[in-house]
Amino acid sequence: MFNLSSLKWWVILIIILCVVILYFVIPWKKLSKKNKQKNNLINKPKNKKIKYKNDNYKPMFGIYNWFGKKEALRLKSLIYVAEVKDCCKLCQPFENQVLSLEKYDKKYITMSEAISKGYHHVGCKHKDINYFQGDTIIPKKKYTTEEQNNYHKIILHMYKLENEIRNIKYKIDNDKNTKKRESQLLEAENNYLKYCKENSLVVNKKRLNPSIKDIEKFTNNLQE
Repeated sequence: MFNLSSLKWWVILIIILCVVILYFVIPWKKLSKKNKQKNNLINKPKNKKIKYKNDNYKPMFGIYNWFGKKEALRLKSLIYVAEVKDCCKLCQPFENQVLSLEKYDKKYITMSEAISKGYHHVGCKHKDINYFQGDTIIPKKKYTTEEQNNYHKIILHMYKLENEIRNIKYKIDNDKNTKKRESQLLEAENNYLKYCKENSLVVNKKRLNPSIKDIEKFTNNLQE
């Protein structure tokens, strides 16, 4: 049988020190509280409200200007389509309308839906402006549908004249019979300059480059 009196005094002292250290190191209160919470959760479950995530809304901070004034609190990403004079029939239904940048939206048409119907096509001149509900005022339309249709026809004809010039320049660079092509080029350039002057259009020499990228053929450098 183990006899405590047979232990040396310094061994007993070490054992006591170890017990004291363990008492202060181990978080007994936290362990007791944790076990109590688990016990309550099993025996007395709490009736908590379940929060459902709504992907249609994104929490965003308010926008502040440099005066420190809070302008708006955006609950979802919205834009409105700014009006332009050179507007085609595909984009006319969306001008001055609010579009949602969310994936799904019950109140507003989404950007993906608008694009599927022709908005933001190649050469589109429209700009998307940030829209804040209750704060942004959409300006009234300046042009009628008829004015836009007529002006768009003028622009399309200008693009046609520019394309003719590019084709002639391309043939000059790849054809030995340059004299005939040069006279055709001079006539095409004169027609183009005359047309731009009559319709108050800006001449853009960069668009006359035969090596221009397709997307750059419709850059918005027009005088309105």
